[in-house]
Amino acid sequence: MRPLVQRMGHVTLGVTDLDRAADDAVNMLGVRVIESDEARVLLSSNERNAELIFRPAAKSEIQICGLEAVSGDAVDAVRSRCEASGLKILSDQPSLPCMEKAVTFGTSEGHVFEVHTPVPYDRPVRYLGSGIHPKSLDHVNFTSEDPERFTDEMNAACGLLLSQRTSGYEICWMRAGNYRHHTVAAVKNPTGVHHISWEFASFQDFKTVADSLCVEDRRIVWGPGRHGPGDNLFIYYRDASGFMTECIAEMEEILDDGQPPNVVDPGENLSNYKVVNQWGALPSQDWIDHFTPYAEFNP
Repeated sequence: MRPLVQRMGHVTLGVTDLDRAADDAVNMLGVRVIESDEARVLLSSNERNAELIFRPAAKSEIQICGLEAVSGDAVDAVRSRCEASGLKILSDQPSLPCMEKAVTFGTSEGHVFEVHTPVPYDRPVRYLGSGIHPKSLDHVNFTSEDPERFTDEMNAACGLLLSQRTSGYEICWMRAGNYRHHTVAAVKNPTGVHHISWEFASFQDFKTVADSLCVEDRRIVWGPGRHGPGDNLFIYYRDASGFMTECIAEMEEILDDGQPPNVVDPGENLSNYKVVNQWGALPSQDWIDHFTPYAEFNP
């Protein structure tokens, strides 16, 4: 069976300062503000209605991860599969008016996912900004106390396919219907989110992001490099609200739905450079330990 989810939909984050969070996303990433009021800010990097949503909160937290279903029937199928798997249905009301249908469910650990119908492509393709614009929101890497269980639940609910995992399930990477190596991943840590990733056209764009960070006396947390799983180029930095943000290019595609998961040895404390970073520089303990907690669901 093919995945019921086609691609990443949106990520909704709680932040303490809406204006600062939005300005940082515009200045560093090159996305644009679509709508803004005291309740939320909607941003997008392309023609899609919205990809990044900020809402006010007492602390930085991830609230919802949106996954774009292949169809309205797929949304219904996700709901049925969640009920059959014992996963809690939290809402059947779309979080954005542009979504025709949605179902929001929680994993056994408390990760919250909204599987929704495709959003309209109703934004202009070109817009003013910093000179670089991401191609799209690419993937989200979650933290989980039990990545193996997380993987099983996401397959049961959405049909996501396991592309690759480490030998002890320390990290698992799952793909959706668009064939990219991973749309959702999980690394062993307390429940939350590790990083949010945006795809750029080329490695050259990373230089512009890094130079923009320098203006505010900020630094790259890790990179540049090329991961083993996904074979993608990367840099990581923390945004103004403390969320780990990844910029990527050249993500691997897996065209065979029946391809078995590739199992790799991460080495002690992610020390296998062939897996972690083919160029050799390993992540700091700060990067390894990082996570931002999930909020309790509040529609």
